[in-house]
Amino acid sequence: MKRILIAAGLMTAFGAHAQSNVTIYGIIDSSVRYTTNQNAAGNGKLEQTDGILSGSRIGFKGVEDLGGGMKANFVLEAGFNPDTGASGQGGRLFGRQSTVGLSGSYGNVMLGRKYTVAHEMMTSYEAMFFANQAIVGYQGGNYTGLRQDNQIQYNNKFGDFTVALGHTFGEQAGSTKRGSTNGATLAYDNGPLHLGGSYQVMSGITTEYFGVANPLSEQKVWSLGGTYVLGPVKYYLGYTNSKLDIADYANKAYYVGANVTLSPALSLIGTVTYDKIKHAGTDGGRTMAAVMLDYFLSKRTDVYIEADFNKFSGAWRTLANSPGFSTPMFGNDSRVGIMTGIRHTF
Repeated sequence: MKRILIAAGLMTAFGAHAQSNVTIYGIIDSSVRYTTNQNAAGNGKLEQTDGILSGSRIGFKGVEDLGGGMKANFVLEAGFNPDTGASGQGGRLFGRQSTVGLSGSYGNVMLGRKYTVAHEMMTSYEAMFFANQAIVGYQGGNYTGLRQDNQIQYNNKFGDFTVALGHTFGEQAGSTKRGSTNGATLAYDNGPLHLGGSYQVMSGITTEYFGVANPLSEQKVWSLGGTYVLGPVKYYLGYTNSKLDIADYANKAYYVGANVTLSPALSLIGTVTYDKIKHAGTDGGRTMAAVMLDYFLSKRTDVYIEADFNKFSGAWRTLANSPGFSTPMFGNDSRVGIMTGIRHTF
């Protein structure tokens, strides 16, 4: 009996010491979109599709206070298509994020599937955060790897500076390098100013680059950019340099944008990117522009209208018309789109 009482006392003390909470959250973002040049005849298409900025999702996140300034945390996030209810990310249960970690005075350590550190940095200075609809804006995921499995990440804040490091395990027998990714980012934040940069190397690329299959290349990507808030306007400016060695693709992307607060409920977002490509001794360009008017009906619900334009030339037109390109151009060199939608967060 004495042992039982001691054990109960220890469990009670531990329960009081280690407190935890779990939050359920999500976004449902759905739109109606019309896009030109959707087949070889140049016909347009009207469809219901996913939202412009936010992929629809449902997630679970939790934090447990372990005492002594240390906390355990997790994120499980599932993506889905709001027009059909089908799972996103190839049908994965938690395809958007699946991580567990520890945090404390030493920083934060996370393991699992999540965005690469380069992707998280580069979205911080692109006005549409690498738009959810790939054809709308700058397709940054092709340079950053977007999300990757088998990651370990570390980040910590030192005054106005934030450092993040990431490693993705290749998990291939006989080689610790092939299939792996290593990345690092550094950010500076002070008042209205945000500056950041990233460098990332993906070794033994077995995935597709802009929908086009490649040999086992090494992709090196670096980027610089920042934002500045001046009155009702937040300005965005960025540059990305990407090179694949064996596959022989080199891209230089320049992007600029702004988010203008027109009223407490209404904002205007605009972004323009020019991406210059070199491949197999040829070059070309892609110009992307998008503008969006966003009106908040409440803190959790907004409606929007958006228009976008894409123009391809030279090697970029060839790539955009290659089999398997993520948003095929069917022999065309330009595309115009317009969409309207509603987004609700919970």
